[in-house]
Amino acid sequence: MKTAKNPFELAFEHMPTPAFIIETETGKLHSVNRGFALFFESFNAKPSDSWMTLSEEANSLKDWQILCEKIQNGQIDRCENLLRIGKKLVNTQLEFHPMGEYILACVYNTDHMDLVDAENTLLKFALTESSAGLWIWETDSDLISCSKSIAVLLGLPQDKTPRSTQEWHSLVHPDDVKNLDRVVTEHVKHRQSYYEAEYRIRKSDNEYMWVKERGRTYTKNIDGSIKKVIGFFEDISSQKALEEHLRNQATFDELTGLLNRGAALTHFKKQLGLAKRQYTPLTMAKINLDATGRLPELPMEIRNLAIQTSARHVYKNMREADVLARVEPDKLLLLLPNTSVKDAQVLLQNMIDPTEDEMKALIDGKSDPLDFCVGIAAFPEDGETIEELAQSANEALEVGRQKSLRIVIN
Repeated sequence: MKTAKNPFELAFEHMPTPAFIIETETGKLHSVNRGFALFFESFNAKPSDSWMTLSEEANSLKDWQILCEKIQNGQIDRCENLLRIGKKLVNTQLEFHPMGEYILACVYNTDHMDLVDAENTLLKFALTESSAGLWIWETDSDLISCSKSIAVLLGLPQDKTPRSTQEWHSLVHPDDVKNLDRVVTEHVKHRQSYYEAEYRIRKSDNEYMWVKERGRTYTKNIDGSIKKVIGFFEDISSQKALEEHLRNQATFDELTGLLNRGAALTHFKKQLGLAKRQYTPLTMAKINLDATGRLPELPMEIRNLAIQTSARHVYKNMREADVLARVEPDKLLLLLPNTSVKDAQVLLQNMIDPTEDEMKALIDGKSDPLDFCVGIAAFPEDGETIEELAQSANEALEVGRQKSLRIVIN
């Protein structure tokens, strides 16, 4: 081991956190500071000379090289690892900092870490998020630890707060469980940094309150998978009551900015009335933005971006008199006044066969025009009411999806 000589080496030597420096190429320990050496002395042991002899989970230089690449690429900045301290295996949390040809590793002993330690460590983050409660979830064991503030919110003794995913879900409103489970599962599956979810949870008086949950990856395993998630939990019941009031009067879809189903129905009926009075053609198109079923496999942020990009593309290519609405998460309804089926087909074909510039914009926005599928229905042949036309367009759309056709006319 090298001895500290210059001011930087002296700073490393005397830093309060146990730390060591590893050579990226060889996995050898280049230097250890006083805290790390004392860590070993407390177990009557000497520091190891390489990552391969230090880490219980590293069997070869290749194991170190794989981990090193993930650290340098930013995939892992913190993980839990069993270190060999003499004859004892100690569970530690390591925080890595790449430094060119070397990697600095700071060591935190987690064998005795509890929720109070976590709250102190993340106090700054907790204050920034203005959250009322804190919990930690260990994904491997499915153990959940809740802070006292969550117990207060739920009106429960702290030893009666949920201790597992199943116990947590048993308190969540049945209509909200599926979405919460999907969001958290995606977070772990795609190894994301954070997630947010809003749902109703039952208190001890059997009344439901709306909460906003914000979870963040706290530590990872050495392979990059998520080891622990830490979350913040707050009561947003008052906010939800206001949102519900506003939603009843809302006109636009929040994600895409298009008309929502209720507002669209009003516009569609006005256009249908004009077509009936003036004896002009009217065509309706149901557009599936995900006929290939690609979107559910994407992380939530990317899926939302893809839907926004696709909706924007359709909106830019429609005419001023046309009416477009988002009626389902991945489906749009387009009303084409004074338009025959033949003219509608030409217009829609241009939408699903974008120009080179449009294709680049779609791809940059995580969208793919090959995902688009359109079902067309005409008034009065396929229906004399908006509901009948929408049903006919949906039936044509389903035929197209099943047969992998881009445009289907009922």
